[in-house]
Amino acid sequence: MLRKVKAARDAAVKQIQKADDESKAEERAQEREKAKRAKRDQELNALDAKAQKKYLEKEREKEMKRGMKKQTTRA
Repeated sequence: MLRKVKAARDAAVKQIQKADDESKAEERAQEREKAKRAKRDQELNALDAKAQKKYLEKEREKEMKRGMKKQTTRA
């Protein structure tokens, strides 16, 4: 009987730890994304209008290439 209780308790503890780790990982990902956006905004603000347009064009092209790559790997 004691083994069952201990096993159930251990399983519950593992489940709680896993949920905690997942939430921490999600928070870290959000922080990385926030820092990435801030860096991008800072770079864009430092550029003049022409350079901003060029930067955004390159960014769009990169996104399109990534999208195409994902589609080819799925097919």
